[in-house]
Amino acid sequence: MDTGHLSQLIQQHINDGGFSGAAVIAAHQGEIIIETYAGYAAPDRPADATTLWPLASISKLYTAAMIMVLVERGALTLNTLAGHYFPQFTGDGREAVRLRHLLSHTAGMIYESPAMEARLTAQTPYAALVEEMLAAPLKSVPGSAFDYADYHYLLAGCMAEAATGTPFAELVETLVLQPMGLQDSYLRPPDTVHRRLATVRAVMAEGTAGAMYNSPYALSLAHPAFGAVTTARDLVRFALHFAPGGPRIHSAATLRTMTTDQTISANAIQSGPFGVTVGTHIPWGIGFALKSTSTPSLFADLASTQAYGHGGASGCQLVIDPAADAVVAVLTNTHARSGRERWYMRLQSMLNAAFAMLG
Repeated sequence: MDTGHLSQLIQQHINDGGFSGAAVIAAHQGEIIIETYAGYAAPDRPADATTLWPLASISKLYTAAMIMVLVERGALTLNTLAGHYFPQFTGDGREAVRLRHLLSHTAGMIYESPAMEARLTAQTPYAALVEEMLAAPLKSVPGSAFDYADYHYLLAGCMAEAATGTPFAELVETLVLQPMGLQDSYLRPPDTVHRRLATVRAVMAEGTAGAMYNSPYALSLAHPAFGAVTTARDLVRFALHFAPGGPRIHSAATLRTMTTDQTISANAIQSGPFGVTVGTHIPWGIGFALKSTSTPSLFADLASTQAYGHGGASGCQLVIDPAADAVVAVLTNTHARSGRERWYMRLQSMLNAAFAMLG
């Protein structure tokens, strides 16, 4: 397929300083038909098919996929209380927090540590991050409001560890990455592949030994909310397991649950994401954000209202659109902290161009 217009668009964003490197890849009816790379993923590394891109919050899909395998096996249920495994998680309404709330961002937890940048700079041990999370106050009654939070997925990952006695990264590796045949995807990338990693601009703790996504310390966390790195091709292979006619490691019942709105009675309590206002209903499945008439700006303008997927603040978007029988992924290396509005418009423009090519 001729990617001339898309390639020109990507190069224009690079010329304008939006990012230094990018990958856009798309599959139609299970086959990759668009794949283009441009610029530099890191100062000394051109973006190409071997580049490992930090996925930021798209990592939450890998966490959800792993947990749903445990649900299928009976090791957890979506109604399991967090306090069942963490009895210290009590008071302030915490007794009502269930796994379902965590995976659909309706548990009412704060987004992350208010001192997260300082925690990264200090290279705070993972166990200390978990302790701080368990002691953090709730913002709302569990189940009453949608409020997106990294803490939701950190606690969900901890519940999976507690239920199985197996470290989180090992669970994702054995229950998701290996069964899906994803040999270029990591929750804790080994030192041998660090040279292939994209460097993300404008991250928390940038320029320090704890820089988010860019430092050995941050990469070693295997954080359930933002720890995954992968190649563009492996990201599409992962997504195809949730697309029409794709390969499957989950049952049809699980896929149906993950892509069904779990937040019917919960409206947003703050502005955003995606420009929505307070009180707007934001549909969310188990892991997946769901496009609808209430969130028309979600993902791409040209994706149907049947689409679902996730974004990552490191500069990436993943969209699965059953109506188009398509998977589209955009990966770049500039963080949303650089200016969210322009950052998001860049990603949407590339998604739109790819969907237009798919027809």
